[in-house]
Amino acid sequence: MLAYAPPRTLAAKVKRRLTQWRAARPVVLRFDEPILSICFDDFPRSAAHEGAAILARHGARGTYYAAADMADKDGPCGQGFSAADIVRLAEAGHEIGCHTFSHADCATRDAFDTLTDIAANRDALRAMGLTHAPVALAYPYGESTNELKDALPPRMRSARGVLRGLNVGRADLAQLRAAPLFGAGALSAAYDALRQAAKRTAWLIAFTHDVSDTPSAWGTSGADLDLFLSAARKLGFHILPVTSALERARP
Repeated sequence: MLAYAPPRTLAAKVKRRLTQWRAARPVVLRFDEPILSICFDDFPRSAAHEGAAILARHGARGTYYAAADMADKDGPCGQGFSAADIVRLAEAGHEIGCHTFSHADCATRDAFDTLTDIAANRDALRAMGLTHAPVALAYPYGESTNELKDALPPRMRSARGVLRGLNVGRADLAQLRAAPLFGAGALSAAYDALRQAAKRTAWLIAFTHDVSDTPSAWGTSGADLDLFLSAARKLGFHILPVTSALERARP
């Protein structure tokens, strides 16, 4: 599924930018201390085990965005998570977020179809043993539409894309910004964002997929994740799941 690439035509790029920059849930975010959230998208088993172990060493918890149709299946990032992983992560204090059931490109679908897919994911995760409905959404491939952003149910407290940036000051809870921890130059850019977030007392969301000594093109090595978390701690960051971080925002 990850091998799919969203359309890169000029029309698609313009539509993408208009969607990313139009605020559907405008808010002003301010914090008393810098915050880092580590996210694992459509996470494979390695993130549930190696990734969680690294977070635990730093006294941290993350957000795991689950697409239930990917459970127990082999993919470009390795074998998908299991029902036991969902229960274990939730019991350990990690947040289980929603990544839709099918992991389809939301920008190519009707908003109603995506909302149905979100509901199917909720039901599937509940059947796996999750005791509460996810309240944090990540758009597959970072793609959304204005119609979908406007139609998100109130119980979905946040939605995240892949537009880089910090979450502080004027923000959009239907399009939270994030920094990848994979790809050419991404780690260097993420460290720059970390330093900027420390200076601005901002919230940085960083995301990856698998975690291993030989990560996929969309993953991060355990050593790199460990070093990034160490740097965040030295800069005084609180490391929290997405919804817990949002709750730290000043009224």
